[in-house]
Amino acid sequence: MSEKVVLYSYWRSSASWRVRAALLYKGIEHEIVPVNLVKGEQADPENLARNPSGFVPTLDHKGDLLVQSPAILEFLEDVYPVSPLLPADPVPRARVRALAAIIACDTHPIQNLGVIKKVASLRGKEGVDTEFAKWVIEKGFTAYERAVAKTMGKYSVGDSLSIADLCLIAQHYNAVRFNVDLTPFPNIVKLVAVLSEEECIQKSHPSTQPDAV
Repeated sequence: MSEKVVLYSYWRSSASWRVRAALLYKGIEHEIVPVNLVKGEQADPENLARNPSGFVPTLDHKGDLLVQSPAILEFLEDVYPVSPLLPADPVPRARVRALAAIIACDTHPIQNLGVIKKVASLRGKEGVDTEFAKWVIEKGFTAYERAVAKTMGKYSVGDSLSIADLCLIAQHYNAVRFNVDLTPFPNIVKLVAVLSEEECIQKSHPSTQPDAV
């Protein structure tokens, strides 16, 4: 059995970025293998064999293939408890998971490339529907802003980096891409300023990836 940890990733995939950041934060040696979503490589038989949904990321952890970024993040937390990304106490732990879900369940999947291409097609437009993507992100950020007002310290929940923060910083990148006005979200802006200084965020940033264009 292989002892390697390999992440199948796309540079601009926010779900991939969450996992890249977690791997770096926890100091887990790994290799990045790009899957080009724009060229449609996610639908290649090779990728579908790894990831039945035809998405990224997929984590090959020493021969075990793991998919869906929330599940991968929880797995890494279980197997590599050093540098935790979930609080030990059940209540803040649940709050981290709830904030992460606002992004990873309620926002990002609806704003994903395949969805906004389909919405554009249904509306008789070419390419992607950026107007719809922007609306989805604004709706998700409105919920996150409201929720995080009750939980934030230096980070989204208290003073420790968490899975929620990894989800937020990656979604913020999408917000900038789609020209979302961040003025109504001062808490998010404050958190992003702090998160942008984290080494694991800087080194996992889309612009640093081997397939970045």
